[in-house]
Order: sequence, then structure tokens, then C-alpha cells
Amino acid sequence: MLNGYAVMQFVMRSLTHSLPTPSPSISQPLKIIPSASVANTNIQVASLQKQERVTAYPPKFGHFPYSEGDTEKMIIIGSYAQHEYQRFEQLAPEAALALMKLIYAARDEGVWIIPVSGFRSIATQDKLFQSQIQRRGSPEAAAKLSAPPGYSEHHTGYALDLADGHFPKQDVTYNFANTDAFRWLSQHGKEFGFELSFPANNLQGVSYEPWHWRFIGSPNAVRIFARAKQTSSENQTLN
Repeated sequence: MLNGYAVMQFVMRSLTHSLPTPSPSISQPLKIIPSASVANTNIQVASLQKQERVTAYPPKFGHFPYSEGDTEKMIIIGSYAQHEYQRFEQLAPEAALALMKLIYAARDEGVWIIPVSGFRSIATQDKLFQSQIQRRGSPEAAAKLSAPPGYSEHHTGYALDLADGHFPKQDVTYNFANTDAFRWLSQHGKEFGFELSFPANNLQGVSYEPWHWRFIGSPNAVRIFARAKQTSSENQTLN
């Protein structure tokens, strides 16, 4: 009769022989997944490269070329009009945040500034430009008042039209130049990174637009409007 020790030895040997021999493991190469910050940086670089390619194109009827901004990253800055005409205006994040600060600073002084039009797609700009051609008779005449598609600062998400909330019937008219909103913007706009895009007698040959302002308060914005800024500087030198 087997003693207890012998029985245990017999069982252990049986189990050892019955277990399958493990196959040698093959190490898998590590997959390096880029972090979200790296991916975002790559997207920003690609966007800047695209903008630089577009802005290298020659101007058209005095307007410089601009590519469309990334609408998925834009921020709604307000709504304009009512009912079937209502639309929600948006800007690039850094321009939008600067605008919010500007609006509330003006409000503290009793001035009511409202956004009328922010980002505008190339397709929408094309419709506006075609309407101006019908009114004015030629693309050259239309370009005095409206940029051709692909050449509007609105495409970037860094430019917008502003109005005085106390005078809604003067939106996007020359009468805006006589409002408290325009006077306040002329004095304080640069404190928040905004400047008038088309002052009177500008070298681009575009009609005076007191309502149209662009954001230049960041390195990215400065790159986008580099050619326009150069022309603007030349205009100030001549004046």
C-alpha cells in the first residue's frame, strides 16, 4: 500500500505530464498613439499652411484671398434678426472671447454693441456677390461694396459686422458712423484687438465700411491679415 508521500508524488507527476507545454510568446510591437494635443497641433499647422497658400494668391478687385475657418471650432456670439430670417453668428474662439470682453466693457459705459454678421462661407458670399453684380452692373462695381467669394475677411472667422443696438434701422449703413457704438469702437477697439478693416480712402479701393471690424489680437490673426495690415499701414503713412 502506498504511503501518503508516494501518493502525492504520483499525482504531481501525472499533472505535470498532462499540462500542455506553453508555446513561446511572441512580443508584439508597441503601437504609439499620438496624444490629442499632438493631433490638435498637427491640425493647426495644416490649417495655417492652407491659409498661407491661399493668401499667396493675387488680390481680386482690391480684396485679398482668404480660406474658410474651421466652423467646428467656432463659438456662437449671438443671433441676428427674427423668425425665418434669424441666424446665429459665430467667430473663431480667440476672436469670439475678445468680442465678449469688448461688448461688456462697452455696456459698462452705456454703449450697446451687437454683432450683425460673423463667419460667412464662400458659398454664401457667392450669393451676396452675385446679387451685388445684378444691382451694380459689373463685378468691378460690385466689389466696391462686397468681396468676391474666396476674398472676404468673413471667411476666416476673425472679422465681423457690428451695429448699435439702440439704432436697429442703421445696421450696416453709413449712419453707423454717427452712433455711440462706432465712436466707442474707434476709441477702444484696439484695446481688445479689433480694428476697422476698410477706413475711408483705403488703398485697397474698397468702399468705407464703418461697421466692418477684424480681430488682429493674436499671432494667428496677424498672419491671416498680414497683407491687409501692410496695406493699412501704407495707407496710414500716406495720410
